[in-house]
Amino acid sequence: MPVRAGWWRLVLGTAAFALLAPGALGLVALPLAALLVAAGLHRPRDAAIALLVAAIGLAFVAWSARDTLAAALGAYALIVAAAFTGGALLAPAGVLRQALRAMLWGAAGTGALGLVLRGTGFWNELHWSAVRQTSSALRVAVQVQPDAYALFEPLVRFFGDAYPGFVALQTFAALAIAWQWHVRLAAAPLGPPLGAFRQFRFGDHWVWGLVATLLVWVVPKLAALKVAATNLGVVLGVFYLLRGAAITVAIAGAAGVPAWTLTVAAIIASALVVPLLLLVPGLWTLGIFDTWLAFRQRRAGPPTAP
Repeated sequence: MPVRAGWWRLVLGTAAFALLAPGALGLVALPLAALLVAAGLHRPRDAAIALLVAAIGLAFVAWSARDTLAAALGAYALIVAAAFTGGALLAPAGVLRQALRAMLWGAAGTGALGLVLRGTGFWNELHWSAVRQTSSALRVAVQVQPDAYALFEPLVRFFGDAYPGFVALQTFAALAIAWQWHVRLAAAPLGPPLGAFRQFRFGDHWVWGLVATLLVWVVPKLAALKVAATNLGVVLGVFYLLRGAAITVAIAGAAGVPAWTLTVAAIIASALVVPLLLLVPGLWTLGIFDTWLAFRQRRAGPPTAP
């Protein structure tokens, strides 16, 4: 999204994040406040905005400290905000790479803090809290749709085991939103804005993460690594899905198809479910094979000599 693009995309993106992950808004507010301070409070309004956003983030952290899992996520948000901003200042890189570094620092810092305060059972306690929270949420869904009861236990087990992966995805999304807001609000941003979604890609070597995930699930002797493989597979699966969607947007744009048409088609597919079951694997496969086929570069063609 260019710096001077309309506000509506950023506002809609933030609203969608708040709707899907309301408890993770601290992951947006705290890094945003830190980025605004690091960029310099050159105007009175900069200080006011940074103070307001920091208060909102801290309020979410304080509100979340009602159980072990929520308190750990609050501490994680604080560490991620510090690591993300510190990385932007001391070792600038792409936002995706900076977010990955901040996420790893957040996980390591939260784990170390938990071991000091809660002992060696900290990670088991977090896992149990995640399972309990997932069970409560899915129980409400089963009450609405009793026919889905047969899926209750497998889904609880999957979402409980994959909870760290979903937190990682929330972290990437939250930091991207925080970065883009800081670019729009700061007088002297710490770096350029995010590129257009149609340009979204990441290192081709990450495909080996999917290979490793499949290997763990196939080889019985590696069963002890299944939880870690599940989380890695969730994160990379969503990233390759987004990569496939970006390729579709780029090709559609080159063919003259307006963006609103793709948006309407995606909404209809989501509402009807059945087209969605075909669309998601298709986009995921497209994202995977882009590793070797580079669809967008092929569409653009080889550069012409001047």
